[in-house]
Amino acid sequence: MAITREITAQQVSDWLGGVGTPAATDDPNLKQCVAATNALVAGLPTIATVPDPDDPDAPPGWADQTITGAIMLAARLVRRRNSPAGVEALLDSGPAYVSRYDSDISRMLRLDRWTPPQIG
Repeated sequence: MAITREITAQQVSDWLGGVGTPAATDDPNLKQCVAATNALVAGLPTIATVPDPDDPDAPPGWADQTITGAIMLAARLVRRRNSPAGVEALLDSGPAYVSRYDSDISRMLRLDRWTPPQIG
């Protein structure tokens, strides 16, 4: 099994497929969002990681929760590219916004105010 240390444009495009048309993997905006997300997540000191079973001296890979959180974060950035003010759609009841804060992403990437439960 390969150890993952970054996400790909294909993973984000596949994730977005459930929310309308997936982004083309050669879209420069998608690539930029993926690169920015990879850089952000790689620099976080508290992400969940797993050791490389084939090479114990290699840097650890990202745990499944980190990969999923990174994909979700990149997808949110891609969705916001056409809505700088955060408006995703205009409905009869008013505007629908792209969420600025997503507690699922915060828990998976251990961001913002979320902290794991601790004793003592």
